Amino acid sequence: MYQKYITHCIRILFAAVPLAGCSPASVDTTEDLRSLEQAAIAYSSAASAKDAATVMSMYDESVLMVPPNAEFVDGPQDLANHRFGFIETAGIQLEFELVRAEVSDAGDMGWTLAVGDITIPTETGTPDKDIVRDFHTWKKQSDGSWKVVIDMWNSGIIE
Repeated sequence: MYQKYITHCIRILFAAVPLAGCSPASVDTTEDLRSLEQAAIAYSSAASAKDAATVMSMYDESVLMVPPNAEFVDGPQDLANHRFGFIETAGIQLEFELVRAEVSDAGDMGWTLAVGDITIPTETGTPDKDIVRDFHTWKKQSDGSWKVVIDMWNSGIIE
């Protein structure tokens, strides 16, 4: 268990290295940033629409998800078995706002932070509310599209 945790932490660090300014060449990333923002908005729209097929298609084959208080979701097989509660649970409403996006100097990696308002129906009729902070590390694909390689989120409600 501990070894698997260390392995995942190392993967996260290596995925973040290009974002820390260690990229070999600097290029004009204006278009890369625009396309990354569009990919992030498309992901959020698919999640809000409960479009599981589109959400699943936006993950890279090397995906690592870090859900709060749960086991890592590591790779396509784990992803296929992962329960997306916000998609599967009837009545849940989700609306995201993209807060920030950045692209590496090489234009091949990027990250986004989105905040989502979640409304959860209850038996009492008064819905519960939550705020999700959703952080994605993205990898640019050979066709120019972006896919999520690391997905981490948590609740943003401050107690």
